[in-house]
Amino acid sequence: MKLSIIFLFLSGVLFASPQVTKDYLKGRDLAQGHDLPLALVFTGSDWSEHSKILIEEIFKKLPSELIFVQVDFPEINTQSEATLTQNRVLKEKYGVENFPTIVLLNSKEEEISRMGYPIKRVGDFGRHLKEVGRRYYLLEKRFEEAKQSKKVGELKYCYEEARSMGAKSLARTILNEGEDTVPELMLEKYISLRGTEEGNALRAVLNAIESREVASRLALLDFQENNSIKPLEQFIDEFEEKSADHCWKMHLVISEFMEDKEEALEHAQISHRFAPGEEKSNIAKIISRMLPSESP
Repeated sequence: MKLSIIFLFLSGVLFASPQVTKDYLKGRDLAQGHDLPLALVFTGSDWSEHSKILIEEIFKKLPSELIFVQVDFPEINTQSEATLTQNRVLKEKYGVENFPTIVLLNSKEEEISRMGYPIKRVGDFGRHLKEVGRRYYLLEKRFEEAKQSKKVGELKYCYEEARSMGAKSLARTILNEGEDTVPELMLEKYISLRGTEEGNALRAVLNAIESREVASRLALLDFQENNSIKPLEQFIDEFEEKSADHCWKMHLVISEFMEDKEEALEHAQISHRFAPGEEKSNIAKIISRMLPSESP
């Protein structure tokens, strides 16, 4: 990681004011030159009220630690043909349908995250953007350390964090790094390869792994694919005595597919017994709907 970005997050200051342009190539070059995140701000400047407010923030409040490119789609177009073409290409490339949308990229033009505006419970949008950039930087650093240490838990954490952020490219890189050593990452690879010869070979490897978490997810995948509760019942038969906490979901799903109301109620009650505390109230509501109504 370049010294500039380390200085950036330690000091919080690089430019005197936010760097905003409507020229994507100029913004990209600035971001790459200073190793900064690049924020593509898709707006409808003359018809979207939220876009108008966000544009005000770009020029007055947003942090100087990012480069901003406004990708505008006004109702009354006064843009040059070159800008219009550039914006259409960017909109299609990043699959933007709603305005405003902010797509945050790293200096390699890889997506870090995307978000709308405003965001619930986010009062300072500029600080939020800055924190997302910082979170990504720290995640990259943590992943580099995880590669060296080969810690299974660290690689798994990094993958889940990258996915939750929407950093697809980094998530793929982490997946490739851990697919041979981390069962959960191997499972993610299998999900993307289901139905292929490579996927079938990977499934055989997963079946041989003694991991209740992996077996649980495989059973749910098979249920979804085949619309059959048999994989769930098999999982319960094998693991219930050893891992009731993995089986509560299976019982709940089975209860929704049982035609016999008494059996469905029994599975829902077992699910409620072993479910974590935060899930019990929802399952209790399901059970109450299953109970026969009292006669007047």
